[in-house]
Amino acid sequence: MNVEGTDRRRPVSGARTRQSTFTCLGASVEPPFEAVTSAAVVAVTADDLLVLAELDRGLDIPGGHVQRHERSIEETIRREAWEEVRVRVGDLRRVEVIESDYFGTHDLTYMVICAARVTQLAPWEAGHESAGRLVLPPEEFLRRYRAGDPELMRHLVTCALAVLGASSAPPPGSAPVSRADG
Repeated sequence: MNVEGTDRRRPVSGARTRQSTFTCLGASVEPPFEAVTSAAVVAVTADDLLVLAELDRGLDIPGGHVQRHERSIEETIRREAWEEVRVRVGDLRRVEVIESDYFGTHDLTYMVICAARVTQLAPWEAGHESAGRLVLPPEEFLRRYRAGDPELMRHLVTCALAVLGASSAPPPGSAPVSRADG
C-alpha cells in the first residue's frame, strides 16, 4: 500500500451526533506532532496580499491534513501551499494552535496555523486540490470568506499579518477563545 497521499487521520465519515469544540491555545503551544491532524498557512506576498485557494467550501487559506509519510508541520504546510495555490513560502511563523475534541474529549487533536512570506508564485496549474488561486488584500478576503468561522479567520489573518510585520493588517477584532462546529 502506498502511504504517500494518504491522510494520517481522517475525519469520521457519516453523521455526527455531537458538536466539536475548537479552542485557540495561542502561538506558543507546541502540540505533539503525532496529535496534529492538519496545518495551514496565511501566505503573504511582498506587497502584503494574501494568496488564497478556491475550494469546494469557498475561498480559504491553503492547508490540509497531515499525511502518513510527513514528519513535520512544516512539511505539511509546504506541500499544501504548493498543491493548493502553487506557492513556495519562506520561514514559517506559528500564529495559532487550535485544539479539537472532534475524536472525543480523551483524544484531543490539533490544527496548526502559520504565517509566511511567499518566495515563489509559480504559474497557476489547475489540479485536484483547488479550482483556482486568488491574490487579494486581507480585508477583501475577510469580507468574502464563507468557508468557516469569520471571527476565527479574522483572528488568524490579523495575527499572521502582525507577526510578519505587514502594513495592511486589518484592525484587530475580538479573538475567539473557542467555538463549536458540527
